[in-house]
Amino acid sequence: MAHGPRKAPTMSTKQVVAQPPINPNLPAYLQGMTPVKRTDNFDASDIGLPRIKLLQGISPECESYDDAKSGNFWHSGMDMNLGPEVRFIICSRRKYYVLSAPLEDGQGVLARADDFKTWDRKGKWTVKIKGQKNPVTWEITSTNVEESGLAKWGTFIPGDDQSPPAATLFYSYLVILPDFPELGAVLLNLARSQIKQARKGLNDKIEMHLNAGRPMQALVFTVKSVKAQHESGGYNNVAFSSAGFADEAHYLAAKRIGETVLDYRVRDEARAADEDRTTKAESKDF
Repeated sequence: MAHGPRKAPTMSTKQVVAQPPINPNLPAYLQGMTPVKRTDNFDASDIGLPRIKLLQGISPECESYDDAKSGNFWHSGMDMNLGPEVRFIICSRRKYYVLSAPLEDGQGVLARADDFKTWDRKGKWTVKIKGQKNPVTWEITSTNVEESGLAKWGTFIPGDDQSPPAATLFYSYLVILPDFPELGAVLLNLARSQIKQARKGLNDKIEMHLNAGRPMQALVFTVKSVKAQHESGGYNNVAFSSAGFADEAHYLAAKRIGETVLDYRVRDEARAADEDRTTKAESKDF
């Protein structure tokens, strides 16, 4: 029996019903305006975007805010609880490394590799680590990230093969939240065990759609808080799932932001690196 051509599997074609990505609190003349063309000389070092962070039991927000709960997502710019599940649309994404001293040391970000491959400087730093009697030394003699060795396990505390990498790898997604259009663009930064979840659950789905000619700005995803277990105890991790296609207004908004906001950094980058390094979600399996 003859059969017609098989249709390629696709994600559900159910449209996401959402309000247009505008802020109803804005005056009428500002509604629907596209990003303003840049005429100044400000760069990424002058732009600090808020981030969505998954709260852990040790997160300082859980002590500072009554509505901050472990296992919920938190908007760092608005100090707002977004709940245990958030829908988002990706405007753009990138991966990069940051070499940052622990918060208690006070030196902040020491070096960065925004292209994932090349440190922006060479240097040698003496770093104080909580629980360690003596300071440790981190050194970049080659600007090649791989050759520097600081992205490998056992470099946070030299001589301790079980210590995490001195450098923190981030998967950074610039996103908009269709359920919270008034919040604008925000960063979803992932590190450590969260990266494993993104590789199989988010990036693989994006790749499937890109290969079929569907841009990632047209896709809606959900990130959900899930309980995870490590030998040192339980912690909160992320899980991703598809949530259909964006409506045209959200697709165009995400596309414009992705084309306009080309260089960006997390507002509290040193804290983000420190939190992701000290959470119980430490595993070489990512």
